[in-house]
Amino acid sequence: MNQNESLIKVNPGLLAALSKGNFSIDVFAREILVLECLVAGTSFRKLDKVQDELKETVQLEMKREGDNEFDHFAVALWFGDTKVGYIPKDKNEVLARLMDAGKQFYATIHAKEMEGNWLKLEIKIMLKD
Repeated sequence: MNQNESLIKVNPGLLAALSKGNFSIDVFAREILVLECLVAGTSFRKLDKVQDELKETVQLEMKREGDNEFDHFAVALWFGDTKVGYIPKDKNEVLARLMDAGKQFYATIHAKEMEGNWLKLEIKIMLKD
């Protein structure tokens, strides 16, 4: 039976790459909601330039700051090259330890509201599993 008579169309290049182990497909990969919280420290950041772009569902990158002088378990939240704030100190230890062990997370903005001079950001933290 030749390829044209096959029930399943197979791309020879893809089949070769899979058989050589050049990449893998994880059919069970999923994202898991780990935590919902407010972003700490937004009132100390200069967010005027990015404030309008910080909309619901926007993803924030999470970066460990193990050398942070105020919190050994600090996890900063970034929007592009702007630090938006931090995971609250009372909620960050488990996330920090998992990140140190190689787990990957990201946050999405769930709600945004101005309260005086404070940009109140509610986020959802997702584990890339």
